[in-house]
Amino acid sequence: MLGIECLLLVPFILKFKKLEEAGRWVFAYLVSSIVFASGTTQISMIWGNNMWFFALMYMVQFVILSVFYATVIKSKIMRTAIWWMMLPVFIIFLLDLFRLEGILHYNSIFASARNFVLIVYGVIFFLQLLRDETLIKQSIFINTLPDFWFNAGFFIYLCSTMLKNLSYNYFSIHSISTTGYILSLSFVAGIIQLILIFIGLLKVKTTTNGYS
Repeated sequence: MLGIECLLLVPFILKFKKLEEAGRWVFAYLVSSIVFASGTTQISMIWGNNMWFFALMYMVQFVILSVFYATVIKSKIMRTAIWWMMLPVFIIFLLDLFRLEGILHYNSIFASARNFVLIVYGVIFFLQLLRDETLIKQSIFINTLPDFWFNAGFFIYLCSTMLKNLSYNYFSIHSISTTGYILSLSFVAGIIQLILIFIGLLKVKTTTNGYS
């Protein structure tokens, strides 16, 4: 998907000045995805094993997406919780990388925990949009908001990759034929994510936190 991500980066750069803070964090996520994709390939070619880089980039992207949700979610309590949640997730990241599954294996415990937390954030944001009285009073449809589409892209990808995160090590050890299907699902989900992010970019106008 490296080529698609690079192509999507172009319109983001062209519209960068129009992006609100949340949109700029989506831009940062795309940049990190490009670094992720190119880095894993290069490290695999040089050292053979790139699992530690997967864990590192998952942590980087967790921070980026956490800040995105801290930007778009209005509840002060929830925003504070998002910032504090980075600490236990970071501890899980370190434990899984250096003590539990190790740097040579896919860190499924950390990846699953990270996905679960971000999925919860996504659900909270969807519920916020559905209950937002400002949107209701102004008769604004949520599908006209950039942040709705950005969140939809993240949410679908995170949900679709949850199974891969939970079962990757088991399938790689036992060479089960369904491994290819699970990885294909993740690839398709990644493409859908990028399409939804692009739709969100098309909705960008002069907005405040994605709200027209």
